[in-house]
Amino acid sequence: MRSLSNFPGLVLAMILALFSVDVVTASSDDADPRAGLVTAIEWSEDGLFLSYTNLGTRHRFHLLTGVREVLGRAEDVEEPPRRRSRRGRGGGGGQTGTYVGRPTRGRQYTQVDSPNGRWEAHYENWNVVLKEKESGESIAVTISGNEDIHYGTASWVYGEELGQNRAMWWTPDSQKLLYYRFDDSGVEPFHLVTGWSEFNTVHYPEKYPKAGAKNPGAELLVYDLASQEVTHIDVGGGSEEYIYNIRTSPDGAVMLVNWTDRLQQHLKVMAIDLDTGACRVVVEEQQETWQSNSPSMRYLADNQRFIWTSERSGFSHYELRNLDGELLNSISSGDFQTAGIDFVDEEQGQIGFRAYSSPKNPYYMQYHIADLDGENLRRVTTLDFHHSTFHLSPDKKWLVAQYEEVNTPPSTAIYSTDGRLVAKLAESDPAAAANIAEMFSFRSSDDQYDIYGILYKPKDFDPTQQYAIINSLYGGPGSNEISARYAPNPRSENNRGYLVVKVNNRGTGNRGKAFLGAAYLRLGDIDIQDHADAIRMLRERPYVDGSRVGIVGFSYGGYMSAMGILKHPDVYTAAVIGSGVTDWRHYDTIYTERYMSTPQLNPDGYDIGRATRKDYVENYKEAGGHLLIMHGMVDDNVHPNNAFQLIDALDKGGAPYESRFFPNNGHGLGRGAGSTQWEFFDRVLRPDFRGRRTSL
Repeated sequence: MRSLSNFPGLVLAMILALFSVDVVTASSDDADPRAGLVTAIEWSEDGLFLSYTNLGTRHRFHLLTGVREVLGRAEDVEEPPRRRSRRGRGGGGGQTGTYVGRPTRGRQYTQVDSPNGRWEAHYENWNVVLKEKESGESIAVTISGNEDIHYGTASWVYGEELGQNRAMWWTPDSQKLLYYRFDDSGVEPFHLVTGWSEFNTVHYPEKYPKAGAKNPGAELLVYDLASQEVTHIDVGGGSEEYIYNIRTSPDGAVMLVNWTDRLQQHLKVMAIDLDTGACRVVVEEQQETWQSNSPSMRYLADNQRFIWTSERSGFSHYELRNLDGELLNSISSGDFQTAGIDFVDEEQGQIGFRAYSSPKNPYYMQYHIADLDGENLRRVTTLDFHHSTFHLSPDKKWLVAQYEEVNTPPSTAIYSTDGRLVAKLAESDPAAAANIAEMFSFRSSDDQYDIYGILYKPKDFDPTQQYAIINSLYGGPGSNEISARYAPNPRSENNRGYLVVKVNNRGTGNRGKAFLGAAYLRLGDIDIQDHADAIRMLRERPYVDGSRVGIVGFSYGGYMSAMGILKHPDVYTAAVIGSGVTDWRHYDTIYTERYMSTPQLNPDGYDIGRATRKDYVENYKEAGGHLLIMHGMVDDNVHPNNAFQLIDALDKGGAPYESRFFPNNGHGLGRGAGSTQWEFFDRVLRPDFRGRRTSL
């Protein structure tokens, strides 16, 4: 007798059509927001049943008939052996040696042992040295390294902005060593001082290329142990290009390197011929704004084909390519952003992935399945809610997913993977919602986009009262400020009696390339405009006190906080600037030029985005705002002169401010920053302190 699990797809569809989604009723616990959650999901070996626990009770659901039965209390039911679905293979690498130690931020490993365990490669005194473990023999691969020209390490900016924490790589056969040659001559050092709390300070210079200035030049070289010869890798490099992300294919047969131009609009993934040093293009992409530096490559079992994440359509989508440089086919398409591969099943020729594809809300996650040849693409989770916590059956026919909204507690549904809602396994009662978070939207000032945000309220929120509001933000390119998941608990700021607003401004991620690139060449302009416009809309509500609005952020968020109160002093009453950039000419080449080009090519953009402008200071002074600047004195990422130049501009303009500097802290301010921030906000935004100004 043939099992029902082997019925053809058309027959399955006919069977499913006989049953209503309401066959499975929700768990009855109106007061418990966990009523919609299921745990301990198990699929039967014959593919006919799903078992799960809801509120301590074990249930079994017949996948083809939709009938559910209660098995008893979860602790009394013997669970079947767990069966896990198979997953595809991940991206390659890991064959370039064993890296020893742990580099600090922006630095590289100083030792990598060969895959066969025989050799150690060391970075010592600007040079590369090989040591044979057994004999102790030492080979000086390079001898001319110095402070300007160095080998086996990288410039700080490569580590910080490209994530390049390796600068030496063994070939999988342990016969050759690739290594960086960096030319920092002409790169101006930034001079920091450490030991501010000691009796004497220590000079700490760092070669730090600032936007538009001389950049470090990188090259790749390869040393052959047998011939003791060095070959130059012809991949480009130099001060107007970047070469990075050196790795192997999973089987170690091909060594790859990424190349991009200085403005990071053109990306090439190159395969290296280790014998000749020649390189050939495997895949390349170009953008009018900027191209992602390291798109994912997920290899198939043959180690030749890979799934590439492309942005050429204006959204991130998947393509099937091979290492010979051929595009085999597109896998996904549409006006939505993919968000990660969940599985690759080569036997069935399928791929499952997550994507922001709901027409109702661009931040609602959905689940998709497609054939690897690009056919039969379908959205599985058809409800227009945010989905997460996915459980796919081993036969890829069924999907259990949690669905929710910001103010709707999660429920759980089961879908057939042809895109049919089969049943709601457990439902929460909307009346059980915490009612402390609300997603809102408004039209951008250029009338091109709907901008989304979330307003968080205290647990004891009273709409008849008026509240101060804090705009807590980061807002940098490609970041994400909000989540569409249910918010069961208030934020810490709410517990202090504040409303809190978070906004996904233009330039943030998950919305496609046009939305992401809207802030290109305009940092500190339209991004902060969206936050200010959100406050302008919210202050029309009777419970929002528009005269008590704070803004706070750190790093890029500190920059946004500065631009908020300086460009929109009619909106913001008080601002905390933590470790923030105040002029993009202070920041490094790779990050800054990716989004702003160079000061030479984009002078107006750099000027508009400069917090130290005289007219900004004058507007802030006239509005009578409150400003707190906090910075670490040994911050080698966002240098303290960002804070000093803003203070100088405020002093020259006679504008008030407060400041706190941390003598031994870098980019992270550490202990004391939080208490200082809240003392400031409570003093200037609480009703009993409203209108008062305190000088330090």
